[in-house]
Amino acid sequence: MSRVQQPDNYHPAMVTTTRFFGLGLLLMAATTARAQNSYNWWDARPPAPVSPPPRPTRKPAPVAPSSAIVVVIDSLPFTTGKYTYVEVMPAFPGGTESMLNFLRKNLQRPRGPRQHGRILVNLIVSTTGEVTEVQVAPGHGLSPAYDAAAVACVSRLPKFTPGRRNGSAVPMSLTLPVIFQ
Repeated sequence: MSRVQQPDNYHPAMVTTTRFFGLGLLLMAATTARAQNSYNWWDARPPAPVSPPPRPTRKPAPVAPSSAIVVVIDSLPFTTGKYTYVEVMPAFPGGTESMLNFLRKNLQRPRGPRQHGRILVNLIVSTTGEVTEVQVAPGHGLSPAYDAAAVACVSRLPKFTPGRRNGSAVPMSLTLPVIFQ
């Protein structure tokens, strides 16, 4: 039996390491092949039958309300006498778009960190159309500075045409969103 002669520059530890590395690769390849073959043996089941989706049922066409019937929802006053529902809503002079323009022009952002968001402001339109009792809705503010700026802006709104119920002016509570962008 002849031995293979190795050059003198190979270290014996390197030869041993190379042999163990080759043996490890051989074992890993065999194990991987066995695992792959066992994975490929699976039982296929036929797919479940596909049923067509149910046809949508047609809803009857909505019936247009008759113009001869007018329903007025009765409302009870709050303990302070302000109504939630009225026959004629309070109107801003110039309409809603005019009110939004007023808010945009008069809203001043407070100094400090810039914040973005919506503040809900509650107010009462009195029987004379004046804006009173302006306050931030509980839980719907941003910060004390931004809340104060929104309240100050809404407090400066000019007189509304008051809401009417049974032909007479009544106080009405409203909620306005004030948006800082």
